[in-house]
This record gives sequence, structure tokens and C-alpha cells, in this order.
Amino acid sequence: MKKLLFLFFACSMMHISAQDLSTMAKSDSSSGNSMIENLAADQVKSFTKKLNLNEKQQEQVSGLVVSQLKSEKFKKMLGSLGADKLMGSSDNTDRIQSALLSDESFQKEMGSILDEKQMEAMKTYIPK
Repeated sequence: MKKLLFLFFACSMMHISAQDLSTMAKSDSSSGNSMIENLAADQVKSFTKKLNLNEKQQEQVSGLVVSQLKSEKFKKMLGSLGADKLMGSSDNTDRIQSALLSDESFQKEMGSILDEKQMEAMKTYIPK
């Protein structure tokens, strides 16, 4: 009887632990997404200032930046910079923006969003 009670207790604890781990994984995932959303918002704000984006363009650029930041390439870069250092640091905002502007697929997508004058302005910010 004691063994049966012990097994029941052990199984219950494992089930509770599994639920906690599942909740923590979901929480980490959502906090990662909110961090990306915040980084993307900073990038859109910067691009809006530099390229004079209208509201429609801001929405399109926001979607593009979010998709880029969720890519493997940028996840590795963001991981190397460290989550705590990313938020609010203009140096890291500039680094992320340089990496975005260096990416050919990002440039191509931006070309479909921006007008000619804005494209010329964007080219001045592309790192050489």
C-alpha cells in the first residue's frame, strides 16, 4: 500500500512539473516575441525618421522587420548581443539596423515598399 501511495504521489508531482515546464516554455516564447516586437518598433521608428515613411509604409516595414528578426540569421545575432542589452540601447539599434540594411532580401523587400526618393535615402544608410 505504501508503494502504491508513493507511486501515485510521484506521478502527481511529475505531472505538475510537466505543466509548469509547459507554462514556462510558453512564457519564454511570448516574451521572445514581445522583445522582437519591441525591437521591430524601434527599427520602424528609426526608419520612419530617416526615410519619412507614411503610415501604410510603416505597417509594411514593421511586418518586414519582424519577419527578418524572427529568421535564424537574426536570432543568432540577437542571441549573441544578449536580451538584456538589446532594449533601449541606440548602439544595438544601429547594429541591428546595419545588419538589416546589409541583407539583400531585406533591401529587395524594402524596394517594393519605398518610392524612388526613399530608396535613394536608404542607400546612404547601407553599410559599405
